[in-house]
Amino acid sequence: MKLINTFVSKIKKRWNLFFNKSHLDSLDAMEIAKRFHLNDEARKLGEFGLPSFHSKSMTAIEQEVVRYIESVREQKKNKAVWDMAQIDKKIFELLSNKSEQKSEINPTEFERKALIIFNEQNAWLDKLSTAASRKISELENFRQQNNLARDAIFPDSSGLFFRYAILMLLVILEGVFNAGFFAEGLTTGLLGGFLYAVSMASLNVFGCFILGKTAVRWAFHIKPALKFLGLSALALAISFMVSVSLAIGHLRNAILLESNNPTQDAWFSLIHAPLGLNDLVAWVLFLITVGFGIASLIDGLFLDDLYPGYGEITRRAKFACDEFEEEFEEVRSSLEDIKQDYLDAINDEIFHCKQLAFNYKKLMEDKAVIFQNFSLSLNDSEVALYATLRIFRIENSRTRKDGLRPAYFDTLPSLRVASIESPDFIKHEQTYQQLLNDFHTLEKNQPMQVDKIYTMFDKLVQQLNFMQKVPTKLNFSMLKKGFV
Repeated sequence: MKLINTFVSKIKKRWNLFFNKSHLDSLDAMEIAKRFHLNDEARKLGEFGLPSFHSKSMTAIEQEVVRYIESVREQKKNKAVWDMAQIDKKIFELLSNKSEQKSEINPTEFERKALIIFNEQNAWLDKLSTAASRKISELENFRQQNNLARDAIFPDSSGLFFRYAILMLLVILEGVFNAGFFAEGLTTGLLGGFLYAVSMASLNVFGCFILGKTAVRWAFHIKPALKFLGLSALALAISFMVSVSLAIGHLRNAILLESNNPTQDAWFSLIHAPLGLNDLVAWVLFLITVGFGIASLIDGLFLDDLYPGYGEITRRAKFACDEFEEEFEEVRSSLEDIKQDYLDAINDEIFHCKQLAFNYKKLMEDKAVIFQNFSLSLNDSEVALYATLRIFRIENSRTRKDGLRPAYFDTLPSLRVASIESPDFIKHEQTYQQLLNDFHTLEKNQPMQVDKIYTMFDKLVQQLNFMQKVPTKLNFSMLKKGFV
């Protein structure tokens, strides 16, 4: 059991020596004494009366301890020199980065970049502005010439789609309604009736729609001659839908009579007896067709403003204004972006300068700590030398049988010089104060720098607004209110 405990203790000792390398450069007296077995060596030499009373030189074990302490001092010196060299390298990089940065943001650089954008878009903006002004002048002249005090009313893109969807729905609905009436006399049944109905409904709906969209609206014109043309077109549209409705009724009668040529017979009866519909269902079919024709006519009329040409000239003016506004806002947005970039750059420069001073101070403190720790380690080495040799000499003196104590036991050997140059903390402090002054200067000048940027930005925006010869916001709002 004793052998096992001894074996385990040796394993632990080797394990600790292998993984705890800090003992190798320790300046703890007890650790050093344990490492060199000073008590055992002192007793062995003491039993033999060594070192002799007249000896003036240290024993081999003492010299080994001195060399060990000197090596530890040298290690700590090398480490301190290397650590401070790394700190100096970081300081050099820190100050080099500062010298590469601009000391302040130059407002004239902002003006230069802003003017580049402004001048590049100047000619195009002027062209768009002139075009928009001309279109709005045309619109104003049109309103004055036609005594129009209201805004144009016309559907937007979604409303336009809705109007055409209504047109298609009218064709389908009329075809569905009329399909049953035609199916009574056809051998093909409901399908044949639907084909007949859709064909006649398309003629009726599309014809009335086109007349309402193009010709009937002239009835609202201020000039009597044009108004008369519009009223004539309205009469034509009514005549057209009535004629188609009667034709549909006569065609149904011809189909019911099982005519060999129903379309020819329907045309003959329409010419000689247009109101000769002798069937109630035929008159119902006539009224349904007229109703869908009126709905198509109204749908065509409200596809644009009722006053002819008003919607078209308004849309042209609005498109020109929108094109100018879009380009105007794009230039303004670009100027805003440049302005914000420079404001951010000012804030970033102040932050970086503050961070630079903070990092420099921290490096100064780290360097001071390294030098202070090294100085303490030198003192520790002197203490360790005294304490370690004292352990050896006391134990040696206690075990000597002659009771004589060597004279050199009262003296201490001198350790080899291990010193490093003291850092120039005064110079570092001056550099730190300079960094702080730079930071405070930037912080103090920040409002002035920001004010210059805003002043130049406002100046450019005023020049940009002066180019906005396109009429007032009232005109823009007038163009935008016309949508339904």
